[in-house]
Amino acid sequence: MGDTLRHHLWQHGIFLLVLFLVLAPLAFLILGSFSTARLPGDFSLDAMGLVNYLKVYSDPGTYELFTNTVIYVAGSAAVGIVLAVSLAWLVERTNVPGKIFIYAGVPMTLAVPGMLQAMAWVLLLSPRIGFINQLLKDIFGPDAPVIDVYSLGGMIFIEGLRLVPTAFLMLVPLMRSMDPALEEAAAVSGARPISTLRKVTLRLLAPALVAVMIYQAMTALEVFEIPGILGLPAGIYVFSTKIYAIVRTATFMPVYGQANALAMVYLVIAVVTTSLYARMISRAERYTIITGKGYRPRQLDLGKWKIPALGIALLFLFFSIALPFLVFLYTSFLPYLQAPSWKALSVMTLKNYRLLAEYGEVGSALKNTVLMVAATATATVALSFLVSLVIVRSRFWGRRLLDQLAFVPHAIPGIVMGIAFFWLFLKVDFLPLYGTIWAISIGFTISFLAYGTRSMNAALLQIHKELEEAAYVSGAPPWRTMWRIFVPLMMPTLVGVWIWVVLHAVRIAGMPLMLYEGPKNQVLAILIWNMWDEGYVPAVAAIGTLLMIVLLLLTVAVRVFGFRRQSVQVVEA
Repeated sequence: MGDTLRHHLWQHGIFLLVLFLVLAPLAFLILGSFSTARLPGDFSLDAMGLVNYLKVYSDPGTYELFTNTVIYVAGSAAVGIVLAVSLAWLVERTNVPGKIFIYAGVPMTLAVPGMLQAMAWVLLLSPRIGFINQLLKDIFGPDAPVIDVYSLGGMIFIEGLRLVPTAFLMLVPLMRSMDPALEEAAAVSGARPISTLRKVTLRLLAPALVAVMIYQAMTALEVFEIPGILGLPAGIYVFSTKIYAIVRTATFMPVYGQANALAMVYLVIAVVTTSLYARMISRAERYTIITGKGYRPRQLDLGKWKIPALGIALLFLFFSIALPFLVFLYTSFLPYLQAPSWKALSVMTLKNYRLLAEYGEVGSALKNTVLMVAATATATVALSFLVSLVIVRSRFWGRRLLDQLAFVPHAIPGIVMGIAFFWLFLKVDFLPLYGTIWAISIGFTISFLAYGTRSMNAALLQIHKELEEAAYVSGAPPWRTMWRIFVPLMMPTLVGVWIWVVLHAVRIAGMPLMLYEGPKNQVLAILIWNMWDEGYVPAVAAIGTLLMIVLLLLTVAVRVFGFRRQSVQVVEA
């Protein structure tokens, strides 16, 4: 009886903890949207109304915001899916040369954070300081047309590049395992390869493509860094940057209630798209393309198009990873910003790297970042592990609800989660969390819980129950069973999730910008944002170069642990 009670106590504890951490910020987000108080600290249930909604939705600028967001999200998803389908098709269904470089190179583009990628393209295509635009003026004169990256087109192009690796990784397995019988029948019937691709291959993949496009649109919708770097200076707002501008304005008192009212629509859009995505996934069996028959996918001979196809793939890798890194590396050695020339090469210096060692805020931000990402990764792994134990290994009454609660934060954009936790930490003032790196860590932990629990669920399902039953029969308490059986067998998953969380927590700026307060609580993403905003471009380039190298190494580590995880055998007694 005592053991049963202890079992239920820790399961109830995990359930209540997740329930509070997920629903409490959302409750404050909803209540805050109706609050007529000037500041969140003055919030009261007696001061509620629709004034924030009336103010936001009667503003003509809101409809321009809708239009910008729709164009930006649709355009980015379209660019990303076209490039991803093309690359996946080339490596899986054709005999393009250099496949190993494309396989390895596309996921490596995840090592370049969106914020740094946008900054690199500003250095290339800014109308005033862009290297390429300056070259055009040198060649064609001062009246030469310039390429303006501060535009919706620039935002769509760069976000489209950023969306490719995830879609590529989702599409490659589908193309690899697709039964080629229908394609072979089309070829025997005399159909040309392009007709077969258009009328057979893409139609078979249509449901999966729609699901991937919805996922990509959700990702583009929540991204803050690229619209923030490229859209804010030009006054081009999308949802995420408008909410940030309302809350972090320096010219007038923030109107937090209006930010919450705007975030509610953002939240509804995200939830609807997530529901559509889940619906597409649930109907996947209606479009089965993998059968029990043995087969070997047929590869299309590209003939004379082999080299151009390889060139397109290498051009994508150059734009996505090599060019941003080279631009940052070059700029990091400049005493001041100037276009590439022999004169610029002759005055290169290590001053910016020495500045990083001497500038106090860099050391403080680095220390905060290490603490924040370590705490976030460890908390995410521990909480995901315990949640998955309840979901997969128990008969707890609320395990299905707990699973859904753990997935909810995945549907909520980071900037919205940021403002939701902003209200929560202001109201829970008996805990000194507001504005600290621990507030950022808690926000990230909840945001990454969906990925952590999905990975842990899959790993736990691979471990046969007879192992833990043998431990219980031998008299081992639950904590010893976890430590001696689950932890060693799940170590590749635990380490893989830990590194994945570090990789993402260090590169995201949206939520930290909403939750930090004061220079002592800056992390690297915030420091880079602020230094860029203040014009310390060469110093930002030095930080960005070092950060990209570290993230590249972490990305390699994720792939190594990912492959190790795939090699883990199903464990049975």
